[in-house]
Amino acid sequence: MAASTKTSGKAQRLYRREWTQTNDPLVDEARAQTLAIQRLQVWLRLGYALLAASFLLGYWGFSEGGGIVAGVLGVVFGIISFAVVMVLRIGINNGRKNVNAMLDALEGNQ
Repeated sequence: MAASTKTSGKAQRLYRREWTQTNDPLVDEARAQTLAIQRLQVWLRLGYALLAASFLLGYWGFSEGGGIVAGVLGVVFGIISFAVVMVLRIGINNGRKNVNAMLDALEGNQ
């Protein structure tokens, strides 16, 4: 048991960056935005799943005899989920650029 605890602790340090304590508000903001970007990525994965499900629903409705209602619902959900995915994708990209700009500003100050 003790060996597995040691290994998991080492593995955890390899995958997680340890934040140092600082009084710089820019570091706190970069950390908060990084966490927000991670939450948005979860919603993005859900949006991709909805997009795939709506494609399957539309295909089933129009090609496999599922009915016209299922096909139309698949198209409507597909359009909505595509719009959601695009908004999230743009937001994540802009958030990453913002965090990188903050980190570059921090490196310039030091």
